[in-house]
Amino acid sequence: MKALGFKEYGEPEVFEELELPKPKASEKGLVIKVLAAGVNPYDGLLRSGAMQKMRPLEFPIVPGSDIVGEITEVGSKVKNYAVGDIVIGHPAIGGYSEYVATPSYNVVKKPKEMSLEEAAGLASVGITAYYALQLAKLKKGEKIIILGASGAVGSIAVQIAKEQGYKVIGVASSKNADYVSALGADRVFSYDKDDLSQVLHNKVNVVLDTSFGGKASAEGLQYVKKGGRYVSLTSLPENADEKKVKAIRMKRSKDMKDKEALGYLADLYRAHKLQLKTAEVLTFDLRGVIGAHQLIDKKQVAGKLILK
Repeated sequence: MKALGFKEYGEPEVFEELELPKPKASEKGLVIKVLAAGVNPYDGLLRSGAMQKMRPLEFPIVPGSDIVGEITEVGSKVKNYAVGDIVIGHPAIGGYSEYVATPSYNVVKKPKEMSLEEAAGLASVGITAYYALQLAKLKKGEKIIILGASGAVGSIAVQIAKEQGYKVIGVASSKNADYVSALGADRVFSYDKDDLSQVLHNKVNVVLDTSFGGKASAEGLQYVKKGGRYVSLTSLPENADEKKVKAIRMKRSKDMKDKEALGYLADLYRAHKLQLKTAEVLTFDLRGVIGAHQLIDKKQVAGKLILK
């Protein structure tokens, strides 16, 4: 089968078209013919070599953990799935391929109304948003500020928090303020126009920081009331202990199941309570994957990049 990967770390141009053996389904697994794949910032870190100590892998490396596709093979111990089902998958790696083998617990059936582009971009960011909010342990009547509310993770977190009945304040750039408001945020403030240190000081019980690289953490801590929680996807604020704020970094644990999160998100979509934003769709070939990684490296993409 054809795959798009690399045999050395470097710039996006290290990608090449590879010919690899077609995978086979395990007893509890599936083989999926990939119809579209999402490209994540993590894929760029993997390609650059930034993750080689944390996650040593043998070359050639084929990135990709967000896919949508058609089941072509079902393991002997798999129930509830059949050949021909169109599914959203979250494999550990290898999504930039014609076929992917993955355990059935990493898969959920795609809602019929959901486009392939939307489905391909859902898994990683949706699962992250779902479990980050669980870590926040919001209680009835509490308010949450979501930093980076227009981003891929932040935009889904806004919608989940609203669906669960919480008051949500979104923080984004002024150009994305209307978009965040349309997602359902009760209030939206712009970091490039509003004086956030004044209007948001000690405003909420919880801050969820989905900003790129946690760049908002120092100021974001000031938005949390004493005794509150600060949940971040990356960097944690310093001096949280001095303010008696619990600082929590989002890390996946074994009890955070893909199927639970993806099932919840699929149901939310079916209920017309989840909007998904696609930034750009590129061709699922060598030119497309290089272009997608060039865009990822620029760190200026709002929404998901999709290979199709």
